[in-house]
Amino acid sequence: MKNEKALRQKSSPGKETLRSNVKSYIQKQIAEGVYQPGSRIVETQLAKDLNVSQAPVREAILELASIGLLEIRPYSGTFVCNLSTAEIEDIFNTRAFIEEYGARRAAKRITDRQLAELEDILRQMDANRDFDHFVQLDMAFHGLVMDAAGSPALKRAWTILRMADWTYLCASITRFPMKDMVDQHWEIYGHLKKHADHSAGACMFLHIKGFGDELGQFLEREKGTESLR
Repeated sequence: MKNEKALRQKSSPGKETLRSNVKSYIQKQIAEGVYQPGSRIVETQLAKDLNVSQAPVREAILELASIGLLEIRPYSGTFVCNLSTAEIEDIFNTRAFIEEYGARRAAKRITDRQLAELEDILRQMDANRDFDHFVQLDMAFHGLVMDAAGSPALKRAWTILRMADWTYLCASITRFPMKDMVDQHWEIYGHLKKHADHSAGACMFLHIKGFGDELGQFLEREKGTESLR
C-alpha cells in the first residue's frame, strides 16, 4: 500500500519517529473512514501490514488510547472509540481553555527569541505545504506557546493530557485549506508579538474550539454512514 510504503520510508530515523508515524497512520485511517467508530484494530495485523515490529504499534495504540481515540478492552482487543459529540466537545473545550490561558500568559512573557522561533516555524509552514510536515510544525508551534507561558505546571498538564495528539486527525478532516490554517497561526502570532494577552487568548480559544466542532461533526457523520452499510 502507498501509505504503508511512505510510513516505512519516513520511519527510518528511529524508534520515536516510527511510533509517531504509526500513530499518524492510524489517525489517517480514521479520517479516511477506513477505521470506523467501533472498528477493531488488530495489533499483529497492523504491524504486519506496515512491516514493522509490534513494539511501535503497541506504543502508538497506547498513546491514542490515552487521549480517548482508541479503547483497549481486556481480552477483546483495541477498538476505535465511538465518541459522542458531547465527549469531543469536552475534550476540545478543555484544550481550548488550557491553551487560551497559556496564550494569555505567553503574550505577557514571550521573549524576542521565542517570537523569532515562532516566526521561523510559520515561515516553514508558508514555504512547505507538505501535510505531515505541517502537522509537526503545528505541534511545535503550540508547544512553544505553552513554553512561553512560563508555567511548568501548565505545560505539564498540557503534556499529560496529550493535547497536541489530536492535531493530525483534526488537520485531516478540516474544511479549511492549509493556507487558512497557517493564517490562523499567523494571527495568533501577531497578538503575541503585540503582547495583547486578551486577544491572543481569544484567538487561540476560537482556533482550538473550531477544530473540535469540526471533529465532532465529522465523527457524527461517520456514525451515520456506518449505520447505512
